[in-house]
Amino acid sequence: ELLEKIDFKKLNIFHKEITNHLDILNLKEKMNNNAENINLLNEALEDVYFKFEKLGEEELIIADKLKNTLRKTREALVSNFDKHDINYITLKEELIRLFNKKNLAEVTQEEMNINMVSLNKIHERVKELNRKNDLLKTKYQEDPKYARIHKRLIERDKFAKQEIQILDALKGLKINADDKVLKNRGLMENESYFESSMGNLIVDQFKNKQNFNLNSEIIGQINTLVVKEYMNEYNGEIAW
Repeated sequence: ELLEKIDFKKLNIFHKEITNHLDILNLKEKMNNNAENINLLNEALEDVYFKFEKLGEEELIIADKLKNTLRKTREALVSNFDKHDINYITLKEELIRLFNKKNLAEVTQEEMNINMVSLNKIHERVKELNRKNDLLKTKYQEDPKYARIHKRLIERDKFAKQEIQILDALKGLKINADDKVLKNRGLMENESYFESSMGNLIVDQFKNKQNFNLNSEIIGQINTLVVKEYMNEYNGEIAW
């Protein structure tokens, strides 16, 4: 008799509502505990559920635009190949802060419009950052490893005003390093030996050919950047 009185359609709706709200709470907790995990950010932006105080056609249109902007922003962040760039980190944190605001999940039309403006600004900044990254990558034959090394060096005060020389030194290093690796695949099985080999190439390109005044400590720092990029690539790891 009780079963006949139960409205299973309503129970299904209740279950969906509860599941959606639990997903939001669990996702926010995960993101707070591990803000560096880009996959969690992806999940957040793809699966965020919107609940409206006033549900109407106009609100739904705005909501669709908001979710579409979230998706495009997420895709732009994922396509960025330099996750250690301070500008990338800042934009990702801004997006996470926006998502963690209560009014992104429970919003009025006015709040959605405000969020849309903020999201569009973040999206445009991510696109511009990616554009600059891609331009730099083309200078190294589409090799993101050297674009990242270039950026890490330019971020240092010592090299900030020597970008042209940095570019020439790294392009020469890339030619010699890639040739060395291609001719001897076993070279990368011994990281210490590989590091020593790269050190010699760095000295030749930076000191001998580009006349950088570098001490052993700075050469070691450049070497660490280069070796890490190659080893991550060799081991199939993401160097981001």
